[in-house]
Amino acid sequence: NNNPANWYVLAAGDGDGMSEWLKGENLKPYQEYISSDLNVSNKVRDEYEKFLGMKKRMGPSTHKALSRALLDFSNQLVPYLTERRYAGRLIYSGGDDILAYTNLWEWDKWLWDIRECFRGGDDPNHEFISQGDYWQWQGTIPTDSKGNPLLSDRPLFTMGKFATVSFGITLAHHSVPLAIALENLWEAEQEAKAHDDGRENKKDAVQVRVLYGNGNTLKATAKFRVFREWQQLLAQYPQLESSLYEQAATLWEQHPIPCHSAIAPWVTLFASRREDLKKDKTLKEQFEKSFTQFLSTLWQFHPEKDLKNAVSDWLKLAAYVQRSRTIKL
Repeated sequence: NNNPANWYVLAAGDGDGMSEWLKGENLKPYQEYISSDLNVSNKVRDEYEKFLGMKKRMGPSTHKALSRALLDFSNQLVPYLTERRYAGRLIYSGGDDILAYTNLWEWDKWLWDIRECFRGGDDPNHEFISQGDYWQWQGTIPTDSKGNPLLSDRPLFTMGKFATVSFGITLAHHSVPLAIALENLWEAEQEAKAHDDGRENKKDAVQVRVLYGNGNTLKATAKFRVFREWQQLLAQYPQLESSLYEQAATLWEQHPIPCHSAIAPWVTLFASRREDLKKDKTLKEQFEKSFTQFLSTLWQFHPEKDLKNAVSDWLKLAAYVQRSRTIKL
């Protein structure tokens, strides 16, 4: 069960509210799209100010830009990120729909890069310049084995900072039939889309399911901003044993905290009892800071009624990921 070679990872993603985008419902006032440096004559200043406050309409040019953004994303950026930057295999990419195969070591990095790419955020690997909701390759365009360019030598359209995407991820043991893994994948994607943060803000979320060979399933759901804190927690401390997160999950289930202000004292108490943290004061302090940040973000962007289980699930997932990425010869 713990051998990484015995596991496979599937990912399915879908842009949120694409029908709303096509209808123009998600468009902002014109002031969001027009440069503030534009010089306007005083004669038309009042009318211009009124115009800036109007909601942008979905005209032919906007519709074309939207189509171009989906084409650039699915035909150029997703294939590059999946199969060139990371060791994955793109099964399907059309518009805002993605189905891909990835691996235990890179699935979280790949997922975050895809999310940032979709909304035109900063490229975590700094290969693309992110400016004005476009992604453009820096330097010489990469080519395939035949010398064909992998990307267009121009700024690539993205959906922009207001767009969101939701994902389902299944990490399945090889004994789990593909049909069951795919069924869980579609369910995970739909539950991610339906997930809210306790403030009735849905979408922009991910659900990760671990399908064990014995039939058990671990399920963790959160907004992407929570996922980012969880991902960075693991990335910063690869030397820590997976048992650390299992112990944290057990302690949380036995003694969950009553309020947000109790997070830091709880983390301090937990860290003070861990022998592997006591040996290095600097590591202990840094881990406490990162762990507190993760729990605080999860507390802020998760329904309060589900917090106890959510914290436990993400800590158990952290333990599984940390353990599955460790190969001892």
